[in-house]
Amino acid sequence: MHPTTPTSDELKDTLRGIFDAQIPNHGDYNLVFGSAGADRAAQSPTGSRKERYYVIGYRWRPQELIIAPFNGPTLTAGSTPVAINMTNLSHAIQLAEGDYEVGTSTGKTFRFTVRTRGLLPIPGHVIEQDDDEADFRSFMAGLLEVA
Repeated sequence: MHPTTPTSDELKDTLRGIFDAQIPNHGDYNLVFGSAGADRAAQSPTGSRKERYYVIGYRWRPQELIIAPFNGPTLTAGSTPVAINMTNLSHAIQLAEGDYEVGTSTGKTFRFTVRTRGLLPIPGHVIEQDDDEADFRSFMAGLLEVA
């Protein structure tokens, strides 16, 4: 690993900082890195798939997701985070590729995947999240049941 390439834990700390700066009760949430289109953009013949990156906060009680978009190449906050809970959840599904789609009653929809090795769009920037990914999948299984 190049000496200036951050470790997985350092990258997690950076993403936690992005999340914590925007969410008042940030300590109540487990965090995972999620992305949409990042893995398949390179596989697309046109390369036209839009890449999106999220810090995803989740908590079991009360059951809630917070999707916090961030700018992958600069590791800075993106657009306003969206809270999804039992009062505004319109749907939650698992897609054929293993991705998830969740939506709110106000029309916001997010598609994303959470992998054990999250690849950021910066060479060598990888987030290892084996245990976190397994816990998140358990959380999402419960959310899918009630959606």
